Amino acid sequence: MVGMVVTCIASLIIFYKGYLPLSFINVAYLLAIAFVFSLLPDIDIGTSLIRKVILTAFILYLLIYGVGAIGYILGAAMIIVLFLPHRGIMHTLLMGALLSGLLWFYFHNIIFPIVAVLNFMSHRVMDGIII
Repeated sequence: MVGMVVTCIASLIIFYKGYLPLSFINVAYLLAIAFVFSLLPDIDIGTSLIRKVILTAFILYLLIYGVGAIGYILGAAMIIVLFLPHRGIMHTLLMGALLSGLLWFYFHNIIFPIVAVLNFMSHRVMDGIII
């Protein structure tokens, strides 16, 4: 919930200042980023919603596109996640910055990674890990 509030406030500023055009697709991207990145630090919990969503997305990806090179990379990442301790590396500012930074390669716009890192940090704040 906090991530969605953070994204709504950030989106008001982003759209008002004209950093992004107000469109359905941009709003959908921002809400998806809010969902994923506000929950992402808890991917190291076996029963977390984000782990279930990402695992389902991974399986759908494999069914649609086959294994291939990207499938192997994503599979290796999924296996690594299984062995991460809770509140370990996934709760670090470095990991938040790295994972958020990956959005640059898809969007080629700094706004989306900034919103992602804000959501990642909102999770840390709610967990009591002050930046």
